[in-house]
Amino acid sequence: MFYTKKIFLFAVLFFISCESNSTKKNSRTDLEILESKSSFVNLSKQEVDLKLFSNKKIILNYWATWCGPCIKEMPDLMNAEKKLKDSDVSLFLVSDEDMSVISKFVDNNSYTLNFIKSNVSNEMLGVYSLPTTILFDKKGKKIETIVGVLDFSDDNLINKFLEY
Repeated sequence: MFYTKKIFLFAVLFFISCESNSTKKNSRTDLEILESKSSFVNLSKQEVDLKLFSNKKIILNYWATWCGPCIKEMPDLMNAEKKLKDSDVSLFLVSDEDMSVISKFVDNNSYTLNFIKSNVSNEMLGVYSLPTTILFDKKGKKIETIVGVLDFSDDNLINKFLEY
């Protein structure tokens, strides 16, 4: 009887311990989970910590230099960034290509967007089609994933970013 109580007590403590550990794991934000899978650097090869933008909404636009639809979005992305400049929204263009390829593309086209490079493939981050745009709220929660070309010149889309 004494051993049965000990075993029962041990089992209860074990399950409580497991529950508290799983709760801790689930308390990470979607943005923190993303950054645990990959680090990011800007074109100056400086690390970009997306958590530093936790007081802002974040838009990650996944693209590639060889992606025609991605390139089609670029002029409108530049206009969208200008419209979002004084807002609580930060826009980043994420590529998994080699830094020299990204830099050459940006230099040849004179784009002034926030380009960052992921140190892992897009597929490792759950991005299987380009372009893909992911929206995060101020708390780092993923709000929406949009696959395909977006019309960033559309004020309704910009207002959606400002409202989410």
